[in-house]
Amino acid sequence: MQGPNAALFVDWRQSSQSDPPYAVYFFKQREYIRWDVDHQRLFEGYPRPISRGWPGLLEAMPGATLAGAIHVPRWRNRAFFFFRGQRRVVVWDIGAHSVEPGTMALSTLLPSRLIEDGIFTPLYVDYGDAQRIYAFRGDEYTRWTIDGPGFPMAEDAGYPRKIGDGWTGGLNVAPTCALSVNWNQAGSAPPNRKNYFFLGDLYVRWDVKSHTSNYTQDIASGWKGWPDFE
Repeated sequence: MQGPNAALFVDWRQSSQSDPPYAVYFFKQREYIRWDVDHQRLFEGYPRPISRGWPGLLEAMPGATLAGAIHVPRWRNRAFFFFRGQRRVVVWDIGAHSVEPGTMALSTLLPSRLIEDGIFTPLYVDYGDAQRIYAFRGDEYTRWTIDGPGFPMAEDAGYPRKIGDGWTGGLNVAPTCALSVNWNQAGSAPPNRKNYFFLGDLYVRWDVKSHTSNYTQDIASGWKGWPDFE
């Protein structure tokens, strides 16, 4: 299957990295690719080993499969990586471009009985006036609203819910990977925020503003230049 195991949209402006200010990363097994947000294309020279571009990331959770990642600007210069079936989270220091020592308890970052065993797909979405994190599992999902620099104390009231009730017309079961991208970072146009839900060789594109599905398409057709991972 072509679908990624994990994806991350990250702001590199506070980092020493030479990347453009914004980039999307897709991870599969032990490789990753980097997507150019400004020009909507794959950067040259990818896929690359995760160990080359993200040193120490996989080693922080030996033998586990990377299953998701989020970067929440309100939580400052850190990205959080989730591994399938693990109750600990690996924290990446964006400024230093390195793994922080130790790991964090999943329940400290995202408290919920739905995902306490570490089996879920995460998604961070910036709505402009609100920032939220979602976790999808089976046919259910839960949600946390980010109110400030601290981690949420509990999931939002009324959650978990059925995925089909909250994402009507586009999603009924948990995607294998999820990602939210603002495609107009470099321009003057209003932000064009889209969510992407990957399911095998297909993906669903979701419009954030209207909270509706745009379409379902195969990955290779929608993401021109998508490679064959090892």
